[in-house]
Amino acid sequence: MCGIWGYVGWDDTVTVDAAWDGLCSLTDRGPDDWGLYVDGVGKVTDEPALPSGSHSVLLGNRRLSILDVSAAGNQPMCTDDGHWIVYNGEVYNYRELREELRDDGYTFESDTDTEVVLKAYQEYGTDCVEHFRGMFAFVVYDSDADRMFAARDRFGIKPFYYTARQGGVAFASEVTSLLDSGIAERTLDPVGVDGFLTFGYVPAPATIIEGVRSLPPGSTLTYERDGSDPHIESYYELEFDESDGEYSRRLRTLLTESIQLRLRSDVPVGAFLSGGLDSSSIVALMCEIAPSDADIRTYSIGFKEDAYSETTFAEEMADYLETEHTSLSVTADDVAAELPDIVAAMDQPSVDGVNTYFVSKLAAEDGIKVALSGLGSDELLYGYPTFEGIDARYRQFRWLEALPDKLRGPLGRTVERVGRFLPEQPTDKIADILRSKSPFGAAYILSRGLFTTAQRRRLTSGQRTTDWSERIGKDVEWDRNTTKAVAAAELTWYMQNQLLRDTDAMSMAQSLEVRVPFLDTQLAEFALSIPDESKTGSEKRVLKEAVEDVVPSSITDREKTGFIFPMDIWLNEELRPVLDAVFEDDCLLQRAKLEPAAARDVRQSFENGELYWQEPWAIVVLSKWVERHL
Repeated sequence: MCGIWGYVGWDDTVTVDAAWDGLCSLTDRGPDDWGLYVDGVGKVTDEPALPSGSHSVLLGNRRLSILDVSAAGNQPMCTDDGHWIVYNGEVYNYRELREELRDDGYTFESDTDTEVVLKAYQEYGTDCVEHFRGMFAFVVYDSDADRMFAARDRFGIKPFYYTARQGGVAFASEVTSLLDSGIAERTLDPVGVDGFLTFGYVPAPATIIEGVRSLPPGSTLTYERDGSDPHIESYYELEFDESDGEYSRRLRTLLTESIQLRLRSDVPVGAFLSGGLDSSSIVALMCEIAPSDADIRTYSIGFKEDAYSETTFAEEMADYLETEHTSLSVTADDVAAELPDIVAAMDQPSVDGVNTYFVSKLAAEDGIKVALSGLGSDELLYGYPTFEGIDARYRQFRWLEALPDKLRGPLGRTVERVGRFLPEQPTDKIADILRSKSPFGAAYILSRGLFTTAQRRRLTSGQRTTDWSERIGKDVEWDRNTTKAVAAAELTWYMQNQLLRDTDAMSMAQSLEVRVPFLDTQLAEFALSIPDESKTGSEKRVLKEAVEDVVPSSITDREKTGFIFPMDIWLNEELRPVLDAVFEDDCLLQRAKLEPAAARDVRQSFENGELYWQEPWAIVVLSKWVERHL
């Protein structure tokens, strides 16, 4: 696991100082080692040896040593014929691929997956990604062909950001790394801001910074040093073709295999354990797989507010499995004290991720470098209330599909105007539903969204807004049943843009690698093929049946609860000074491109019980992020 930064240009250059600044900003991602390839110089691994001046090709890596912790795993890595790689991630089937490549005549000098990825590119070219089972974002630069090839894993577990400017392409594991190198301008992207206010995260491929893009999951980017534009191509799409078989037994087999692969490490591997079904299943199978004398370390966080805390269930499961368990009770004072570091860890603003920050810090302080997480199960196995709620809302709105496009806008605007005289009615939401070109997208945003179009316009002084519901409708290719459409939206919007991004950013800020067994390609594809009736009706019944012999009924039978902080209480009590500091600072709000009076209306509506805590928290996060990073 690492952080990468690079630049490949054809008639433009970047200074080594800029590259070094970009790399240094990724130190938390890779505190163990670093390396920089400089064209015309070669590989540099010692700061005093860094050359001066500007160069057309610079490839940098910060290393968190997980596999083969010796110097043999240092990056950038190269081949005899001039292929250089910088790589972030883990290809878990690297041992099997290495044997296949050895059979084809390749030799290896390390026990790293990095070298396997590089030589797989030599053997298979751009099709190498089809052979990888894991999470990754990497760049291979072919110095002979003057070509850069980049790829990102199928679900977007590992990030890859880039900016194409006249004469070259720069890339990095973090948006803020591109800012710190001076490659990207410190300018907010209005589309990114609008997306954040809509969802509480920035929807890819946009980012919060103008000119910086996110490479879509399951995609490759090719750049020829001849002045042509970067070419992006998708190599993976979700499939929902249903299959037959004994689903629980097959799910158990694939989950066990996935965990076995993700236990491959030369450093200790722990796990997050909330006491819910997903994390309990992961840890139970870890204990089944591991040697009898292995020490399995698990981590959880809770709160003094019992209604929000799952500590009891986590400790019950830890006792049942006899793991070495560590738990932490997080308070509002902890959040206030850590808020500057939490915001610093956010590569892009998000209303979520605070939980991952604390549990990752807990594991890292205990000496853990790798932790397994149950992320992904709810999206694949229909574990969220949204699977029923969005379906019900869509049935209410589907008549709008027959409404001519030319009537949608005028109807929405009329309802907005009427709403000025009916402040107690949800006219803004009704207006968004009426003007939407995708009733399904409108239903999804109503369940997952924050601010309405009218609210966003007020907050941004009339800034142009995006019809995100139409984007969602197009992305999920609205030709499948509603439940599968919800799964597609949850996987490609909520999970990729918020859960995975926050998990990566918050864990890597603690130099911790988080692995997600449920998002193994083979397991995920099988889970998506399970018929709806085997996943609905009884919350994740197919998973419960798969692990019923290793997870006690007290865990499998309990009602699902989402893991959330008691922010609704804290923002009205202990964290009120945090709100005061933001909402009373007009200059700070304006730097975040927010209208102060409209922002204060949001706070007042929250205190009146008219809005959830996420809305004022979004304004806090955006303002604090701008203050910290811009």
